[in-house]
Amino acid sequence: MAFVLAKKRIVNEWPVAIEIATRGGDTATLHCSADFEIIPQDEYNKLMNNDIELLSRVVVGFGADIQHEDGSPIPCNTEGKKALFGSGGDVRKGFLNAYYSANSGIVEKNLKGSRASSQPARKSRKKK
Repeated sequence: MAFVLAKKRIVNEWPVAIEIATRGGDTATLHCSADFEIIPQDEYNKLMNNDIELLSRVVVGFGADIQHEDGSPIPCNTEGKKALFGSGGDVRKGFLNAYYSANSGIVEKNLKGSRASSQPARKSRKKK
């Protein structure tokens, strides 16, 4: 298969893992999915210092597993994104890590580090 440089690249239904604090210093990992648009580096550079603006730009769809407390889906619009990404650093961290792994094509569960760009996360590939 040939590599094609697309003008717009969307990664659909990418897994997102959100680690939340629970009682007694424990954590729980919640799983959901989202659609991400992989943006050009120059656009990323302009947004990288504001997590909420960056995520609002690159997240273009919420999975059905992103819901309000009553079980209704959160719409992937300006208000829904503001509510979700403004809800806490743990949520933003989960979505940012998912975006970075979608951008590199490496699913987080296969990593030994927290992000695909971290040194421990890079794996050497077996030569054929």
